[in-house]
Amino acid sequence: MVIKDKREHIIKTAMTLFVTNGFHATPTFLIAKKAHVSVGTLFNHFKNKANLIEEIYIEIKMHLRETFLNLLDQHDNQHDQLQSMYYAIVKWGYENPNEFYYLELFDHSPFKNVYKTNASLIINQKFKQEILDAISPDSICHEFPDYSLMFIDRSIHAATRFLLENEIECIDHFINDSFDLFWNGFKRK
Repeated sequence: MVIKDKREHIIKTAMTLFVTNGFHATPTFLIAKKAHVSVGTLFNHFKNKANLIEEIYIEIKMHLRETFLNLLDQHDNQHDQLQSMYYAIVKWGYENPNEFYYLELFDHSPFKNVYKTNASLIINQKFKQEILDAISPDSICHEFPDYSLMFIDRSIHAATRFLLENEIECIDHFINDSFDLFWNGFKRK
């Protein structure tokens, strides 16, 4: 088997194994075996397993950000702007289930705390700030902007997970309905 981009192949293979087995139950020798590379080749591309986990996270966040910015429509009012953002992210998660599940795994793992000062989470913070900047300040909780982001994040994850785990005939309709439910809990009265 000839692999053109070994690093990318290792990342895809490791992501699938991590999503299936978890971080701790996926040894590097298994990643190398499934990727059809030697353990030495794996460590030529990544310093260690933790570095591989972080690099996958960075690649996914960059892919999400790029897709998000491409799908995002510019609107004049905050409802439509936030709906466009919500739609773009949920649609991305639905179309990229392995990446979506990897982000969930990472978010609920000790690695999230380990990398709080690293580039991976700095990228994530910039992305979250872009979201906050695009939302009118009148619609968020001023005292607790991190809570607003958490509320947005959990709503997006719930909608995406529901789509991935259920057969929905009209995906766009579901995303829009789930946004309306989210919006009614988010907007200020």
